[in-house]
Amino acid sequence: MTTGRLPERALRRRGLLGLFGAVATAGLAGGCTDGGGAARVGEGATVPTSAGSAPAAVGDLVDRLADYPSRFRFVPTNSLRYDDALGRARATVEMRTEMLAFLAWARTHGHPAIRPALPGDVTGEEFRLDPLMGNAESLDSQPLPGAERPFGRLIPDNETVKHYLALRQSGFLLIMLKTMLAPAEYARLVTDSPLVKAAAGKNVIQIYPYSTQELDLETARYLLLMTGIRVAFVGDPELRWLIANPGQALSPENQRRLAEAGGTLYTSDGYRAVYLDSERAGNVPATLARTLYAALRAAAPR
Repeated sequence: MTTGRLPERALRRRGLLGLFGAVATAGLAGGCTDGGGAARVGEGATVPTSAGSAPAAVGDLVDRLADYPSRFRFVPTNSLRYDDALGRARATVEMRTEMLAFLAWARTHGHPAIRPALPGDVTGEEFRLDPLMGNAESLDSQPLPGAERPFGRLIPDNETVKHYLALRQSGFLLIMLKTMLAPAEYARLVTDSPLVKAAAGKNVIQIYPYSTQELDLETARYLLLMTGIRVAFVGDPELRWLIANPGQALSPENQRRLAEAGGTLYTSDGYRAVYLDSERAGNVPATLARTLYAALRAAAPR
């Protein structure tokens, strides 16, 4: 896991150093500086060293996912009203259908070690993939339809992948990674990673079109936890992912307001989450999966 101090040179290159200072002064984000002048975006925060890439080449995984042919796009999670049950149901069904197509492709192109755990063709009965899309505990013991052995849970918590649209999108990305990676590498990056273990069951992947959101105070009242994160994405046109402590992304005033409202607050003693900008990835699942992979590799111990 990385330290809380961000490289000053990298921040100046991205134009975030002054931005976070100004925003913190305005009470929108919790960015602060230490005696040496290096900016922080919460305890243990990480900013990519280049446009959405990990410190080293991402390798064969990127090559494989780049070859996946599909016109499917995630529905931006801010494009549906919270009470639009029909729209969310439609998006879920479309994602389920796309999952069937991806798994069919993965049976030939996925990592050899995971292919025996991939389901067979369930066209017309795509709902049978719901345990996979919902990260059900049964994945550890019961093979999917047509599979030779259990697939295994995507992530050992009950918050990162749930029935909400954005969280199902997180599950889709994890499925893509798990089918492309050797089991040991997936375990190092996800299942047994310090990033996931430190979260202790809390959500560690957030997908949202951060860079397109206006930084107005009215919006901030309803998206308190996202304010500091959106500041980072809007301020850096090349930023694709960010790892930060959710609680530290808030100003002290917003931390107080959130706590008083009964919301959950995680401070510097809490965990870190991976924030992915879906807009800059074109809402393309394979592109977002590669972005997540880069972030997880950057967070993994070397």
